Amino acid sequence: MLMANTHTFKGDQSPDSMKAVLAVFAARGPVEGQIAHYVFADGSGGLTITDSDDPQAGYAEALAYKQWMDFKSTPILTVDDAMPAIMAAFG
Repeated sequence: MLMANTHTFKGDQSPDSMKAVLAVFAARGPVEGQIAHYVFADGSGGLTITDSDDPQAGYAEALAYKQWMDFKSTPILTVDDAMPAIMAAFG
C-alpha cells in the first residue's frame, strides 16, 4: 500500500537533540518500502512516500522517533490507480 507519511518536529530542537535524531536515523537507515524522502524547506519536518504492506514496520519507525516528531500517515493512490473510481463517481 502506498502511504504519504509526514513528520513534524516537536519539543526540544536544540543542536544536541537534532544530533540525537540524526544518530538514530543513521543507525536505522531508510524505512521499509521507502520510495522518496523529502524535507520541508522551512525546517519543520518532512515527508516520505512508502510502499509496504507491513504496518508493524511503520509503527516501529514512528516509535523510534516519537520523542522528537509527530507523524501522520495517509494512504495514497497514483492518479492512474484512482482514475477508475474517479470516472465511476464523476464520469
